[in-house]
Amino acid sequence: MRNGLKVLLLAGSGGACLLAASAVQAQDAASDQTTMSEIVVTAQKKSERLLDVPVSVAAVTGDTLVRQNLVQLRDFYNRVPGISLTGGGTEQRASNVAIRGVTTGGGTAATVAFVVDDVPLTSGAASAQSPLVDIDPSDLQRIEVLRGPQGTLYGASSLGGLVKYVTTSPNTEEFSGRVEIGGNNIAGGGQGYSLRGAVNVPVVKDKLALRVSAFDRRDPAYLDNINATAQGVDVNKNRVKGGRAVVLFKPTETFSIDASAVRQRAKFFGSPSIRVCPSCGTGAFTGPVDFTPYFGDLTLNIAPTKRDVSLDLYQARANVDLGFADLTAISAWNKVRSKSDLDQTNAFRFLLSPFSAAGGSVSLINADRTKKFSQEIRLASKSDGPLEWLVGGFYTDEKISVDQTLIVHSAGGGGATTAYNSVGPASLKEKAIFADATYHFTPKFDLQVGARYSSNDQDGRSTTTIAKPAERFFGPTSSVDQSKSSDDAITWLFTPSYKISPDTMAYLRVATGYRPGGPNSAGIGSVPLSFGSDTVTSYEVGLKGVVPNLRFTYEAALFQIDWDDIQLLTTDTLSQLTYYTNGSTARSRGAEFSGRWSPVRGFVFEGAMTYLDAKLTDGLRPPAGASPIYGAKGDRLPGSAKISGSLSADYDWSVGGGFSGFVGASLAYVGSRYGDFANILPTATANEAYGPRVKLPSYTTVDLRAGVRNEDWTLVAYLKNVGDKRGVLEANTRGGTSPPTAVFLQPRTVGVSVSRSF
Repeated sequence: MRNGLKVLLLAGSGGACLLAASAVQAQDAASDQTTMSEIVVTAQKKSERLLDVPVSVAAVTGDTLVRQNLVQLRDFYNRVPGISLTGGGTEQRASNVAIRGVTTGGGTAATVAFVVDDVPLTSGAASAQSPLVDIDPSDLQRIEVLRGPQGTLYGASSLGGLVKYVTTSPNTEEFSGRVEIGGNNIAGGGQGYSLRGAVNVPVVKDKLALRVSAFDRRDPAYLDNINATAQGVDVNKNRVKGGRAVVLFKPTETFSIDASAVRQRAKFFGSPSIRVCPSCGTGAFTGPVDFTPYFGDLTLNIAPTKRDVSLDLYQARANVDLGFADLTAISAWNKVRSKSDLDQTNAFRFLLSPFSAAGGSVSLINADRTKKFSQEIRLASKSDGPLEWLVGGFYTDEKISVDQTLIVHSAGGGGATTAYNSVGPASLKEKAIFADATYHFTPKFDLQVGARYSSNDQDGRSTTTIAKPAERFFGPTSSVDQSKSSDDAITWLFTPSYKISPDTMAYLRVATGYRPGGPNSAGIGSVPLSFGSDTVTSYEVGLKGVVPNLRFTYEAALFQIDWDDIQLLTTDTLSQLTYYTNGSTARSRGAEFSGRWSPVRGFVFEGAMTYLDAKLTDGLRPPAGASPIYGAKGDRLPGSAKISGSLSADYDWSVGGGFSGFVGASLAYVGSRYGDFANILPTATANEAYGPRVKLPSYTTVDLRAGVRNEDWTLVAYLKNVGDKRGVLEANTRGGTSPPTAVFLQPRTVGVSVSRSF
């Protein structure tokens, strides 16, 4: 991995995104009687009331996401205050997501784990650079967001928390189905559509059932491109389609098994990242980055750009009632692939002259693939006594491939030359055992403790081929022998809780998490053979409950997370190799509050607010001989808005004839945030960088919705971003080395959908 690869990784991974802060219970407007005491989640690998879970959890239903056309993380992150996306641009990675401020940005491994029904999607290896797979909500029961480290039950790479997709299970008792068609239009842009369908068939009543679902979605485009090689209007076309099939077999009352297959394909054209700041890159520019579009509103100037992301997930789950305990075994295999062809002329313009391609372009092709087999077996007690326990084991085997190619294109389509090619296969094997126990000392007082021991073995190698004209930038062609590392960790949790009343609980949670270390390029220059794991310790005090007389539910938490031995990506100045190292400390502290009030039948008001103070407690310390990363004690962590919040109001009423009407509005506010830490700082005498560290401005957005429905039909109309605001979601200068780009809120969008249930 050469000097240039650091920039490539930054181009592909950007910074980080924060998924932090307040508990939001997103329920249908019609369900105004639903309270926290009735919401059931599986955050602790068992079904329990949200009210009884001594951890901060947000639950967003699949119906809510579909009805409001919230189909990507970018669409609904501001509904859960504290979430932000920074630096990912065209290539969204799992490392672009963080919870409660736990991120330093850059090309490091993810700090948030993503799972589908307890099956891990993200890799624990930094080299994998796991893509962020936005699973369409067509067959999701809900999405659960667990805040704070989840290392005991879910293992590695959940430093900040976990995002869990919970799918809909087959029903062995009755036939049912649903079909939906929708369309939408963006102000000044194009049109999109969505088709979704699902059917549940009880093949043998109470014994065997089949559920099949499918969807096809094209998101409306709205960006124009003035580049001569890819000129056009509404070029950022996105197409996503896929399906799921699951079979549930219950031969006896004590045994069941289900097997499922999920396939999803996404094709993205163009890029959401727009070049901004016309004054950047002019002379000795040292001022702040401004977000005026460089080429005009919603306008790109890039060569052809595209990205394909695919997910194949197959799993089987067996459940056996042993009388004294439930035995669960989950076997899964998944493959996640991402291939992108990105215009990176702004970042690598220096290659045009050596290849006699003045006026041409430079494209970056990223091709990565992770194949993962995982197995989990756990045993959960069923006793009515004071002790509840859970024990289990986990194993995963990952095969990783990360390939990168830089291609220089001559002007006018006169030819293309490969300047840089890197092939980097790697593997990871992890084994773990875990245990969790809750003792009910009294009907009101519980104590939960848990621990997990994990060990992993990793290896990797790389072959880099450099064209002669590019050797002065990236060095000569080379091959790095196999490098290996081994790592282990113990994570734990300690959680006393007290029931003030049957529907009000206070808790204290102390928990730890870790992110695995891994191998570097072996035996080259001063590069260390491996880097270590980093760890967090979280302290959280929470209160959640129901006030029946006021029809009000609430959840509040105060937290602090201490982060040690932070993993950093840097470059050895002697060998020009990119590698990982450990250095510095940080902490994130804050307060979260959310509430839901239904003053009269049909009216529901929801609100949430987060205060987050996430910053370095020591300056970033790349080792001697490495390129600098500028981060001083007290600097805020990337993407962490100090204040964020949301408000919503919904009203549902009967219109007669078996129909009901509903209207609603949502407001979201995201405070100012900082982008990634800089690798180069501007000076007053030379334009060595494109401005200092980027500061993203705050923004507010409003959405509206309305519709009618009966038992069979639902008609929904929505208006997103009513004010047509250009809120900045992400921004990136690749550490100050490239002209700044930004991703803005999707312009005002109007849409309608109609669905039929049967």
